[in-house]
Amino acid sequence: MAKTQTIVAYFVVLVFLLTTLFLNEAVYSNNDLNVRLDVHTYSNISNAPADCRFTRATNVGETSLGKDNFSVEDDIARELLYGVFSARGATISAIVLSVFTFILTVIGVGLDMDMSAAKYSAGAWIHAGDTKSYVAGILFRLLTVGIKLSMVLTSLFVLGALVQQGYVPSGGLDMGQQDFNPRKLPDECSSLDDDVIRRSDNLKGSLFTSVASIFSMCLMVYATRYDIKASS
Repeated sequence: MAKTQTIVAYFVVLVFLLTTLFLNEAVYSNNDLNVRLDVHTYSNISNAPADCRFTRATNVGETSLGKDNFSVEDDIARELLYGVFSARGATISAIVLSVFTFILTVIGVGLDMDMSAAKYSAGAWIHAGDTKSYVAGILFRLLTVGIKLSMVLTSLFVLGALVQQGYVPSGGLDMGQQDFNPRKLPDECSSLDDDVIRRSDNLKGSLFTSVASIFSMCLMVYATRYDIKASS
């Protein structure tokens, strides 16, 4: 069968999946869950890692961002992103399944998309017909459903991590003050590897790409069906 649309659609899916994984991995500079971020887990607060977050009241001419410590919400967010049952695992699963799906569609095995390749004779338990196409069609459907389910889980995990970030103003808000940008990092945060602005932006981008990957997966299924029909 012709594979032009299938190949294009697959690479769109892969771009969204890889972008989601990249954005999630960059949310926190330290994604090792053996190292806690919550300041309350340190007996000596000076040893706790520092963060730049919205913890201060906004005054005229001052940013509401300031150098502070991480909280338990950050450890919860990292668990959702990097834990055993997490956005990382779900996204990697989707990438692996997408590779197998692509291989299945391009190796030349006819895909029975309409489950019409195999027929059952009256009273027969074993089907008669093109078994290879029949089984390939079933595998294709299972793989694509697995990818969609994985990315639904990723979206939920990312949304949960985003909620843990608290309030982060969007660009363009001036808090009622002229020439005031509440998202501008203060000088005391310039040397820090983490800030809530970047985390929030990464998570919002990841949420978009994870949802987009679900729809692009539907597009790939449609493109595969189109290529099959266009080649018949």
